[in-house]
Amino acid sequence: MLKATHGILKPSSVTPFDLALVGTMKFTGLSTSNISYAQDSNMYPQSGTFCIEWFQYQTDNNSFPRPFAIGTYPSTFMGVSIEGGQFYFWINGTGNAFGSAMSSTDYKNKWVHFAVTRDASNNIRVWKDGTQLGSTLVNNFNFNNTANNLVIGNESTPSAGASFGGWMTNFRWVKGDPVYTTAFTRPSTPLANISGSRLLLLATSNATLTTDTATGRTGTFSNITWQAFAQTMV
Repeated sequence: MLKATHGILKPSSVTPFDLALVGTMKFTGLSTSNISYAQDSNMYPQSGTFCIEWFQYQTDNNSFPRPFAIGTYPSTFMGVSIEGGQFYFWINGTGNAFGSAMSSTDYKNKWVHFAVTRDASNNIRVWKDGTQLGSTLVNNFNFNNTANNLVIGNESTPSAGASFGGWMTNFRWVKGDPVYTTAFTRPSTPLANISGSRLLLLATSNATLTTDTATGRTGTFSNITWQAFAQTMV
């Protein structure tokens, strides 16, 4: 197995089964299965730095599943979609492609860590398991939407095609810190509540499925169930 270290591929001793997470959030892949948070200006990064990251184990075959989105196509204000294996980060209605289309074995039916970051020089990068996906996008757009909910697992107006199906865990939204600026080793333990965290969903147990460890933010969980973490989810 290879991993990226400062842009150079080197042999890795880390196996695909290196994760020591605890619990997960299961999404059915239907439009009725999602998590919604009311708009909150304290959460949005505006023109500053940010890091949005999560672990996912995707199983759906929907057309344009959204791990998260603020707004609804064609006016997606901010969000991610994976369409035919192509990773898009949406900025004010424009889907920006990062890297080439992935094969299904690259991101489906396995745990993958994704992160979208912006640093102090307005460099937006996408990371897959610690390796940069595609090129850097320079963009200083002011993310300060006050009209749409943040929805995890779909878009602000949920639809069947935009539904994410599978499992997610350790969804962390950080404002004011890119967290990652160079290639890194994929996290293997639960993410910490670091400075700037605005949302952190660890799903450590059924009792804490809806708990935001960062700020205590309350969301609406629709048809989301808890399941213990496993290297292979069934």
